[in-house]
Amino acid sequence: MDRDAPRPDTLFAQAAAWVARLEAADCTRAEREAFEDWLAADPARVRAWAEAERLHARAAALREDPWLRAGARRVVRRPPLYRRPLFGAAAAAALCVAVGVGWAWTSDGNPTLHTYVNGGTAPQRQVLEDGSVVVLDARTTLTARFGWRRRSIELQQGRMQLQVAPARQAMRVEAGNSTLRDIGTTFQVERLDDGRIDVALLEGALEIDSRGAEGMRRPLRPGQQLQVQPSGRIAPPHPLSRPQAEGWLQSRLVFDATPLPVAIARMNRYTPTRVVVDDPALSALAVSGTFGAGDQAALLSALEEGWSITRHARADGTLELRGKR
Repeated sequence: MDRDAPRPDTLFAQAAAWVARLEAADCTRAEREAFEDWLAADPARVRAWAEAERLHARAAALREDPWLRAGARRVVRRPPLYRRPLFGAAAAAALCVAVGVGWAWTSDGNPTLHTYVNGGTAPQRQVLEDGSVVVLDARTTLTARFGWRRRSIELQQGRMQLQVAPARQAMRVEAGNSTLRDIGTTFQVERLDDGRIDVALLEGALEIDSRGAEGMRRPLRPGQQLQVQPSGRIAPPHPLSRPQAEGWLQSRLVFDATPLPVAIARMNRYTPTRVVVDDPALSALAVSGTFGAGDQAALLSALEEGWSITRHARADGTLELRGKR
């Protein structure tokens, strides 16, 4: 162990102090920037902060504990103190205030669910309620809730780039079996058709949690990307392909040793004609090249010429790709 590295309990205490400070109403922008610098300096800090923030959220969730709820009911049902009416009124008022504050704290003010849909074929930029900026790829849908304690987004389908506005509240992003946590970063998330999740971090700090049989937790550094399998296994990070990350924002699809089914799924977002890979032998085929978003004909021609792939039309108009026999 590095002698200069702080003890885990010390690191957790620091992270817990940051969680409390970020919740404070008088937390300044300078403090938030100092927190981001502290967080980005060491992946261990990201893990400690996520654990402290998770513990904080669990404490708030205690209102659902059946024993505590039963105790609250017993307090409400106690006979009134007739001999001390002022004390009884004060106690009742205090109980009402406590219940109201507790509900507001744990329910987060019951924020409204907002749905954002890009049904077009060009990237669409949206400014969210908290000031965060999201770019939705074609055929992308997400939902968002912004409360006074926390912010949350769920990517229902497609791909997005999110520039998170700095705030006291952490941002949680759900995508399939994965949860991403951050304070103020820029990253991309994509839900693939087979249940895999691609995550690319452009700047800031990010931690990914996964659920499933192989659930894991892993931090991600700027300039890295990774993939979460449907089982929950998180593949080791690898260098981010900037041309690929920036291409779709400019209506270009850049494939760099991209598995054929993924390349086809991405092109399908921009075209009315659906293409499917009908030959298992083609699933491991890696495709490289740059194509205009929606230029399906150019991609299919390149596949036919360079990879000896044929296409066959189904009755419903879907095109099947098969290898030449």
